[in-house]
Amino acid sequence: MNGIANILHRETIAMIVGSKTFERGEKCFNGNRVLGVESAPGQLCGIVKPQEAGRVPYEIRIWIRDDGLAFECSCPVGVSLQFCKHAVAVALAHLKKEQQKVELELVKLRSELMGLSLNSLLDGLIAQARVDPGVFEMLRSMTRGN
Repeated sequence: MNGIANILHRETIAMIVGSKTFERGEKCFNGNRVLGVESAPGQLCGIVKPQEAGRVPYEIRIWIRDDGLAFECSCPVGVSLQFCKHAVAVALAHLKKEQQKVELELVKLRSELMGLSLNSLLDGLIAQARVDPGVFEMLRSMTRGN
């Protein structure tokens, strides 16, 4: 994951923009108006389709700088240096894309784990439980049927 993924979460976005802009951005995202989103180290770029026919798609960029997040959008709100609904929609599209990547990796990992012997799998879990209290508690609760 790139650096921006470490700080960009739904809650963070909502806190930055406020509930009204977040809701409008979420509506934009849910309306499938995000045409594309790409990430590079420390930044996101995206394109959002305008609601009005005949308008040029909005170009959005979100990046990390020393004092926090920076953003720009070609819409009137974004041009005035405010975090607009289009930037919210692009951020949400990025989060969804990252979640889908993780899910695919988990499916792949499960398939690979199925190829291990039961003893190898158990030895690995016990080794991890020795150093991670969360894993220890999870295994313990699984054995108790909780």
